[in-house]
Amino acid sequence: MKSRRMQDLTVLELKNFLSNAKHKTIIIPYALSEQHGYHLPLDVDIRNADFCSQKLAEKLDCLIAPTLNYTFSGGLLTGTINVKPNTFSNLVGEIIESLALQGFDNFIILPGHGGSESMLHLKESLRIQKWLNPALKDKMILMTPIWDFSPTWLELFNTRDYHAALAETSLLLHWCPEVVRKDMIQTDVEEVAERLRSDPDSYQLRESFTDLPQEVVQTSQRADVIVGVMGYPEKASAELGEKLESEFLENASKAILQAIADADEARKSGKRIIHDNGGALKILNEL
Repeated sequence: MKSRRMQDLTVLELKNFLSNAKHKTIIIPYALSEQHGYHLPLDVDIRNADFCSQKLAEKLDCLIAPTLNYTFSGGLLTGTINVKPNTFSNLVGEIIESLALQGFDNFIILPGHGGSESMLHLKESLRIQKWLNPALKDKMILMTPIWDFSPTWLELFNTRDYHAALAETSLLLHWCPEVVRKDMIQTDVEEVAERLRSDPDSYQLRESFTDLPQEVVQTSQRADVIVGVMGYPEKASAELGEKLESEFLENASKAILQAIADADEARKSGKRIIHDNGGALKILNEL
């Protein structure tokens, strides 16, 4: 195919693609505009989603839906565009329902942004959507963060390297080095930078009137976070970026192709894996 992007096809080309029983998978990339320090552009997460989706689609022989460029960050530095998690989750759910009506069976959600609030909300929202919409029962939805399939990237988390740092800077040096301003690398003052490396969520200031666990806290961004880099971008290299990409492609494509095969077999046989509900009364563990 000349292009894996659904938006580049005509109606006839898309119909012909879907007429093949093997062409029932589509990648749904998402990301957002968000600060990534002084050395990286605001669209780092969008580039993460776009580059990885393009290469993964070739491995899976599938299409890519138009990248969704809005989700929730929580950060409040200039250039960050936040969309509430429930708004974002509802939009992804409606996109899946629309694509399902057209004949897609497998939906590979590929986050270019790692915000835990948006990812957790999205996965639970989609679980409930499948619960309430019987038409989605035979549709498989996979959440596939890039880092989940790269042992090297996961190890970087263990060395306290997170946002706008070694991994993301290396990937952009590999994909598009012209957008990386290496001479502009800067972190917050050392005390703040060290706190962000130890706890990436420590950019948040959470306040309440009481110490009751039932109270909904007020959240804002700490005033001492100016740059927002969480890790060691000065160590970045194109070679590391290439390694991260290679690990992702090899491991993700293998796992997803197997998952698609398993789902196809399960649709034919009617067999499903039954999950234990956990046994505990969940309302007692909510707080």
